[in-house]
Amino acid sequence: MWQYLRSPVNLPIADETLFNELYHQYWELLFRIACKKTGSVEDASDIVHDLFADIWRNLRKVPAGDACRPYLISCLYHKVFNYFRTKGLQEKHYKHLELFLSQQLTGTELPMQEPVQELIDKAITTEIRKLPVKMKDILIRYFYQRQTIDQIAGELSLSRQTVKNQLSLASKRLRQAVQQLVVFLYCFFYS
Repeated sequence: MWQYLRSPVNLPIADETLFNELYHQYWELLFRIACKKTGSVEDASDIVHDLFADIWRNLRKVPAGDACRPYLISCLYHKVFNYFRTKGLQEKHYKHLELFLSQQLTGTELPMQEPVQELIDKAITTEIRKLPVKMKDILIRYFYQRQTIDQIAGELSLSRQTVKNQLSLASKRLRQAVQQLVVFLYCFFYS
């Protein structure tokens, strides 16, 4: 599996053996720590997998001997920190997008001229049509069918993190499309 993550410089067989030893020796420890810190088996698995992918690409930077274990744990803590930072930002964006889309779907937004509202609806619909198939499916399931991230992940055989990433990318695209329209409308009406 790791051979697909090779860096441009091919590692000698000794390095591959070293990586396998590191993986077998430390995976369980790192996984348990990540589970305790995140509270999620799926997210912990993703974090540790990402950590070992980084180790594979930068194997020569891993210290030898007694310094190896503290180094790996330190790297894991950085990954966990980034996980929480990213998760917080994504959840914030999900809430904003969910509010925005719920307003679009229920018509509870502030009064707006119908032609402008139609333009916004059309921009969102057009952008949703342009999304990759998997991303579009996840977005529709989450916002329109009101499925949870866990339900989507289970039905599509994806990790929770993959579903979250796809939602984040889709919301970014929709936001950009609406922002472009808002800039256009502002220039059109106020110039």
